Amino acid sequence: MNLTKILAGLLLALALLLAIGAWMLGRPSSAPASTAPAAAPVAPAQQHDVVVAAKAIAAGQRLVAEDLKVVRMPAAVPHGFGNPAALLGRTTGTHIHADAPLFEQQLLNGLALQLESGQRAVSVAVKEAMAAGHHVRPGDFVDVFFTLDGKSDQAQVDTQTRLLLARSRVLAYGAASVENPPPTAAQRQEQEQQDNSTGVRRASARENAGGRPDNANTAVLAVALDDVQRLTLAERYGQLTLALRHPDDLSMPDPALFAALPTALQPVAGRPAKGQELGASDRAYAGLRFKDLAAGAPAKSPPRPPAALQAAAAPRTPAPPRPQTVEVYQGGTVQTVAY
Repeated sequence: MNLTKILAGLLLALALLLAIGAWMLGRPSSAPASTAPAAAPVAPAQQHDVVVAAKAIAAGQRLVAEDLKVVRMPAAVPHGFGNPAALLGRTTGTHIHADAPLFEQQLLNGLALQLESGQRAVSVAVKEAMAAGHHVRPGDFVDVFFTLDGKSDQAQVDTQTRLLLARSRVLAYGAASVENPPPTAAQRQEQEQQDNSTGVRRASARENAGGRPDNANTAVLAVALDDVQRLTLAERYGQLTLALRHPDDLSMPDPALFAALPTALQPVAGRPAKGQELGASDRAYAGLRFKDLAAGAPAKSPPRPPAALQAAAAPRTPAPPRPQTVEVYQGGTVQTVAY
């Protein structure tokens, strides 16, 4: 009997536990389940302005606003341009396809951009004695004289010195140029202070030795196309002298006062037209002989009028009056007497 009661109590306790468990499982949650945190809003990708070609651009073309456009890209283009204003007026060195970004390497740089229209950059050999004691610097203006000693086999000329080029701009002198000017004394001193090791100082000294004016072997001058052949002939058969001049001195010779030098090649008959002169490129193509450069062109005398006009314009000398005569007959003799 007691055993039966014990089993009944255990079953009752088990049923109670099961009921409590079922009630707990079926009970609605008192607090809503915590929701997952909302994802942070994704920031829009940063856009970069990139200058590209609006159309195909040929090499050697000066850039204008119509050649360029700005597009936005998710990443910046290394060594590209973001503002078209930095490209206006620049000249392309290579062909650029449409919609292609522009880079500094595709644009022309160097001394060619320092020339004016109609000029050429010409190098001449220099020495200290003929180049103002190596006091010439890039950007200076010089007068170029040439001297002939009269012993040339090309032409028999008197010893002479003449002004060949006036106010020619120096683009480069030795390793220094208008784009890479030589360092000033203060800059050299600062560089020496930055060089701590002896080896670095020696290397710097060796590198800078070639850029010192006293080591210059050539000078590059801006020369008009008409004067290039005169300069090359004068350097080949004579001696050049560079005379340094003040930049404010603007005096120039007047070539119209002197006879023009004849060209080595003569134009065909009827060309150029009467009253028309050869252009600078045509004269350069026609060339120049050294004997004409040395002796100069003969002075042109004023044109003589035609012979008929000379005869009409010449004053006439009045004829002397004819003497009056009379014939006197004496017998068989006839005598003419003037009175």
